Amino acid sequence: MQPGDLPAVVWGRPQPHICLGQHQSASVELNAAYSDVPIVRRPLGGGGVWVDSDQACVALVAPLDFFPFRSADWYAHALQPMVQVYHEAGLPVTLAAQDIWLHGSKLAGSGAATIGRAGVVGSSFMLDFPIEQFAGRVASPSDGFRQWLIEALRASLTSWSQHASVPDWEWLSMVYRRAANNQFGWRWEQSLLREDERAASDEWRTELIPDHQGSARMVPHGIKINAACYLTERQYDTGWVRVLTQERRVVRVALSVAPGLPETLLASEPDSIAAELATYLDSAAAQLWAQRITETAHFNPEAI
Repeated sequence: MQPGDLPAVVWGRPQPHICLGQHQSASVELNAAYSDVPIVRRPLGGGGVWVDSDQACVALVAPLDFFPFRSADWYAHALQPMVQVYHEAGLPVTLAAQDIWLHGSKLAGSGAATIGRAGVVGSSFMLDFPIEQFAGRVASPSDGFRQWLIEALRASLTSWSQHASVPDWEWLSMVYRRAANNQFGWRWEQSLLREDERAASDEWRTELIPDHQGSARMVPHGIKINAACYLTERQYDTGWVRVLTQERRVVRVALSVAPGLPETLLASEPDSIAAELATYLDSAAAQLWAQRITETAHFNPEAI
């Protein structure tokens, strides 16, 4: 794209697949036992997601001069029409960073990238979401990790169908286009991708990092649930530790060496954690495993 070119919105309901972020590797992020759906690596950042026909995927592609100067401001600019669609449906969503939230749960994520001379912001209308199917395909170091993942996803994510009747495709398209008209002053011309446009879409693949170069998970030892919540599990020579964090707090923890430890742990500093562990472990072990909990826990860097 060149400055002044007309933006385009690519819109569709895809077949089921796993979509990884540009810097993720399937070999470390996904469960190798599953090969029933395709794996796609997108030229956008972010984490792995399950994508299927219960999501209306939206990618806004525009010359770079369409977007604000600061890349952090792209999301509020490009996602505003989607926010307006939710509001018109009676869903009081809010936009925080690059995620759309509803009643304290994440309703939709998004990703952004510069591809050539164009900027891209992609997201989706999450009409429904199969939590168990997605969790089963995530690489998990233990059955306990996978069960915590399912529970954390249920507590942290939501979908349109949990709050209102799912709209039809035509309504979504109409209201989105109207909201974008109001936001950007656009006039729409609808079309299908031409064959040459479909062929050109392969060009961005050269910008992707080859999968074999990825040797570590995007979130060390775990997975991002949403911008505020992370689940991690780490194996040490004498046992394992599993940690769920929320904002700047350790909210759930399990240790193989202390099976009787209550999972709810609100402390986040090693000394405070060690004091809580001292009821179940001797002093030296409490200090050691408190340090390992803090080593394993992952927090949003922007919240630190």
